[in-house]
Amino acid sequence: MPAALLITACGGGDGDGREAGTDEIDTAAVIADARACTGGEAGPFAFEAGQLTALGEPAAFNAALSAAFIDAARQRACVFTLASGLSLRIDRAVTDDTAASPDSGDLVTVHYEGKLISGEVFDSSYARDEPATFPSDRLIAGWVEALPLMRVGEAWTLYIPSDLAYGERGTPGGPIGPNQALTFRLELLALPDAE
Repeated sequence: MPAALLITACGGGDGDGREAGTDEIDTAAVIADARACTGGEAGPFAFEAGQLTALGEPAAFNAALSAAFIDAARQRACVFTLASGLSLRIDRAVTDDTAASPDSGDLVTVHYEGKLISGEVFDSSYARDEPATFPSDRLIAGWVEALPLMRVGEAWTLYIPSDLAYGERGTPGGPIGPNQALTFRLELLALPDAE
């Protein structure tokens, strides 16, 4: 299985999805706002690490750098954040309320590109020119949360904090270090079980 799976950032949207008089975030309201947002271009996201210096060990440094990256991503136009900390931008929305969305455990066929915060691509179905099919509940937590919210035909950018990606372990021997946030472009192409 490819080393995939992540989601986008929050902050520049009009509403924060909070119900009046509460601190609870209404996920459906956040996604509706994200689908309606038309402000700005997604464009490349240039992140400057600034004056961050090594904090002793890679895990601590990665955690600080990833937190700064996620905070910066949340300031982008039309980026919305869910209660879990997952941030997203809907790059291509499907406005038909009857469009299919996967249930937990459904097979999903997707195209995706995963990037480290440096911008380095670590995995891409686009590069292989072959979509991938996965059970929607056997992926990193950021994808597991995002997929049921997506409609077939939508493309999202996900900014995934490390705790919703590969966490403190990263991918041993792989390209993702401990406590690294990730960015994914995720396109939901089909629900094979529904066809």
